[in-house]
Amino acid sequence: MKEFVEQASQRLNIDLTDDQSAVYAASVVDATESSPVAKSDEPPAPREYERGDDEYNAILYEVEDRSEAGDLDGLSAVVKDNMAVTGVPMTCGSAAVNFVPPYDASVVKRLQGAGVELVGTANMDEFALTTTGETCAHGRCLNPSVSDHVPGGSSSGSAAAVTAGIADVGLGSDTGGSIRIPASYCGIVGLKPTHRTVPRFGFGDLAPSLDHVGPLTRSVEDAFRVYDVLSGPDRRDLSSWTTRPAINTRNAVDDSVDELTVGVVNEAMAASDSDIRSRVKEAISAIESVGVSAREISLPGFLDMAAVVVTVANCEFAKLIANRGVVGGSGTGYADSWREAVASMDMTELGDGAVESLITYEALFEATDGAAYVDAQTARIQFAQVVDRALSNVDALVLPTTRTTAPPFGEITTVEDVMSTIGNTSPFNATGNPALSIPCGHSDGHPVGLQIVADRFDEQILAALGGTVERTVVD
Repeated sequence: MKEFVEQASQRLNIDLTDDQSAVYAASVVDATESSPVAKSDEPPAPREYERGDDEYNAILYEVEDRSEAGDLDGLSAVVKDNMAVTGVPMTCGSAAVNFVPPYDASVVKRLQGAGVELVGTANMDEFALTTTGETCAHGRCLNPSVSDHVPGGSSSGSAAAVTAGIADVGLGSDTGGSIRIPASYCGIVGLKPTHRTVPRFGFGDLAPSLDHVGPLTRSVEDAFRVYDVLSGPDRRDLSSWTTRPAINTRNAVDDSVDELTVGVVNEAMAASDSDIRSRVKEAISAIESVGVSAREISLPGFLDMAAVVVTVANCEFAKLIANRGVVGGSGTGYADSWREAVASMDMTELGDGAVESLITYEALFEATDGAAYVDAQTARIQFAQVVDRALSNVDALVLPTTRTTAPPFGEITTVEDVMSTIGNTSPFNATGNPALSIPCGHSDGHPVGLQIVADRFDEQILAALGGTVERTVVD
């Protein structure tokens, strides 16, 4: 440890004597032994894999399964192409990445340890930067529910695979809505848990302060069964030790809701299409009929959050690439091999959207000396206080998951378009609150999603209300 102490002293410009170096080296050893940081595990053997060929281009690679017996026996799953599966290329949807992980992501280990059959890795928008499923380096992903319309993104393949019945569970990631948007567009269930309750070791971050990992499923019960397996501290992700995740949330799916009150978010309703509002109002009326109380509420700053999240996400992504894969302060336990892959990316293979994001927001950060990023972080803290106050008066918030149904291919082309698609979802990435999207009917044949948002670490409320919506709302 002495060499690390000496290197640290040089970086910090602090002179140490030999005796001091020895004392501090012993302190580092003590701190390491008392830390939950992962020691070197025996790496699993690489899996066999082959390119997927389903009609929706949802599966990137079909993989060899190594599930064990467990609580989730009988379920099958795909995992997004930004989650490590030993021996299977992980590209984050980009032709610029050349990486074959020598380890499994924490969520992959937990799924297979619980008995889930791993079917494959799922197609996704490049680096999770967009919301449609059109920017995948491996070809665009299709929507099994509505032909010629996008499946939503960036967890497009995970959503399409579940919708098409290829898998029971699709693991996705959500930075501004990338689980809930495809859930809404495809007509399935999508859960974004409280920030950091699901460990992110082995996951390729877009923006560590916003990223969440969670399930897409065809039922609320399955979503929370999977959440119970995924959540909880992991010694390979120090950030996961800062949370106290809910437990046994699957049991709350059948809980009574007749004393709960929900707040209907005015800003989200006003910003959404009239047919979307109608379906959501019908869903709210249905749950009121079984005892839920509902009242309108306002969330000042709600409409500003999409721009805030876009700034934070893109600045963090640009810094990750500029710093050669080092994510300062995230605590997600990035492996050296992944950092090396990021540092050696073939930048000539980046898609146009990724190039625009990197150049624009790295330049913005430097031009403002970081002020644009700090201002955005300040705005999200202030908005989190607004949401906390609202949730001190109601048990949950309800609103449309997306402002429109799935748009046709080729319609979402600008940053403003992207901000519109994440307008109802991104505010709760900014705050870290858990959020659930549930189908609540159709508009002209297109699925419509109802979003429920609870206080932090209150996934049980989501499960109870979600189960009630699923049982009560009639399409």
